Amino acid sequence: MFCNIFQDLVMFRSATRFAAALAAGAALAAPALAAEPINIGFFSHLSGNFAEYGASFKNAVELYLDGVNAEGGIGGRPVRLIVEDDRNSPQEAATVARKIVATPGVVLAIGSWSTTASLAAAPIFAEARVPQISPTSSHPDYSRQSPYQFRQNNTDDVLAQYNADTIHKKLKAQRIVIPYSQDDWGVFTVKATKAAIEKDGGQVLLTEAVLPGSKDFRPLISKIKAAKPDGVFVALPYQEASIFLQQLRQAGVDIPAGGGIPLTSPKFIELAGKAAEGVVVHSIFFPGDPSKKAFVDAYQAKYGKLPDQFAALAYDAAGVGVAAIRRVVASGQPLTGQAVRDALANGPAYEGVTGQTQYDHGNVKKAPTFLVVRDGAFQLLKD
Repeated sequence: MFCNIFQDLVMFRSATRFAAALAAGAALAAPALAAEPINIGFFSHLSGNFAEYGASFKNAVELYLDGVNAEGGIGGRPVRLIVEDDRNSPQEAATVARKIVATPGVVLAIGSWSTTASLAAAPIFAEARVPQISPTSSHPDYSRQSPYQFRQNNTDDVLAQYNADTIHKKLKAQRIVIPYSQDDWGVFTVKATKAAIEKDGGQVLLTEAVLPGSKDFRPLISKIKAAKPDGVFVALPYQEASIFLQQLRQAGVDIPAGGGIPLTSPKFIELAGKAAEGVVVHSIFFPGDPSKKAFVDAYQAKYGKLPDQFAALAYDAAGVGVAAIRRVVASGQPLTGQAVRDALANGPAYEGVTGQTQYDHGNVKKAPTFLVVRDGAFQLLKD
């Protein structure tokens, strides 16, 4: 009898432990299932030339998603960022796009910086039905690839008018030269900017292609001197632009200089030094704007520096993407790339740090702010 009681007790304890183990496993499994992450792909150039742009992108997107996750994620699910380096190479951009869409649960991709890289990745995202938001790709062809491409920046035809306003209206130049980058962005920019300047009554005396990585601008400067312009619009990345302006000033050419988005990076001022003084640029973000203080303070607290326009555009790309994901989750429909794409295309206006995002066939239109470099920093240009 004692033996039977002992056996019953052992069996009871074993059953109790087994039940407890099942309960514990269920308790662990339920939150794990509920907390399955929502995957967002990110790709930009994080190494090589122009890595500063990619770093600004990554910093801003991570900052935004950190805030989302700190508040409980989306519908109780954390958001996970899948980061890839495309090295500003179209071939690498296509490769990392394939890696992103092959990751289970990816419903959105953010990237890339250059139109060339974004275009290379676009067909892959379109085929996978994953929406792609490029913070800065400005060539009109990007958003024409498919209904899955969206942008945060103005298109180059819109920016071309802002370029013309910078050099022709703000700096009062009439006879203008334009050195431009020999890539998709530069070729379109110089053509559209020249047309906008001439439409406004200005004259473009010289356009000259500059190969990426160029460091000797003396032949170009000789041509500029011979043309006798009264203004130069610099359609170059900040690295080449800084060297060009230094050599231009060293050659005694002191004509007014203007630039667009690439020159809004603080790196431009850092590299160009005194040659950056007086340069006027247009931007859709100014960190000194009091209405942007919360974003600026958070970015500076985390990264120890002010955000630039590239960071602001990437921050808004994350913001508008998350807003679309939230709408899909709230609707109760399955969370897929297609559903997020539809929410982006048909959603309400999103108010971000770079202005309002309201997509029209993947495009936006945002008003410019004109800035001038004074005492080694960007300041609002006063008319």
